[in-house]
Amino acid sequence: MTSSVRAPKLLKLIRAHWNDRAPTFDADPDHGMHSPQQHAAWVGLLSRIVGDTPLRVLDVGCGTGVLSLMLAGIGHDVTGVDFAPRMLRIARRKARQAGLMVRFRLENAAALSDPDAAYDFVISRHVIRFLPDPEAGVREWLRVLRPGGRLALIEEYSQPTAAPPADPPRTTASPAESIRAVLRILYYGVKERQLAMIPAKLRYLRYRRATTELPFPAGLTADRLVALLRAQGIHDLTVTPLMDPALWGAGLHHPHYVAVGSRA
Repeated sequence: MTSSVRAPKLLKLIRAHWNDRAPTFDADPDHGMHSPQQHAAWVGLLSRIVGDTPLRVLDVGCGTGVLSLMLAGIGHDVTGVDFAPRMLRIARRKARQAGLMVRFRLENAAALSDPDAAYDFVISRHVIRFLPDPEAGVREWLRVLRPGGRLALIEEYSQPTAAPPADPPRTTASPAESIRAVLRILYYGVKERQLAMIPAKLRYLRYRRATTELPFPAGLTADRLVALLRAQGIHDLTVTPLMDPALWGAGLHHPHYVAVGSRA
């Protein structure tokens, strides 16, 4: 778990990063839908996971609404939450264009405004790895699930990469070091509205460094995720590999899977 002092600063950087990514998010082969075959593969997967009986579904970290819209398209009552405003603007536009009714809200995935037991099903895709406190996030998702409701986490695991090297110590401050010092102050102490004024490339570098402090920066193996979910009281867990290239629109370089379980 990331310290409570660092978590808000991490969240600011993560929000800024995904706001920057929003305009091109759907262009990535494993984010958007790029062919009828890919769309059909995901609709088939979601139909198997969630079922065809209409349910109240929460899509946590919905991004541009890719899963939310497909779930609404097969008849579910869907709410999508994300904490990147630009992602949600795109999701709402896509819903209008598709003629689908989906409620999209700007919220922290680990601090939802919903009452207890508000949903029959909670789903997320590639979200838990970005949470400073994954256990707290799972507890919050279980809180908004009705007893017997199900949780599905679509995840991946890639080998962790080394953190960017620290700046070498100096005895005399150079102009470049002075600039870096100012940027550190900005990144660590700046208010969120000011963070947006920093060039996107610099925000990305700070984001890359900061996310190495998260508990699972490379994602979780299926075994580790199952252990985490069981520790939170989730039962009837199943893990299904998601290695069909049709789902991802590109070659697969590391494991993808979905873990599904039930709230007591």
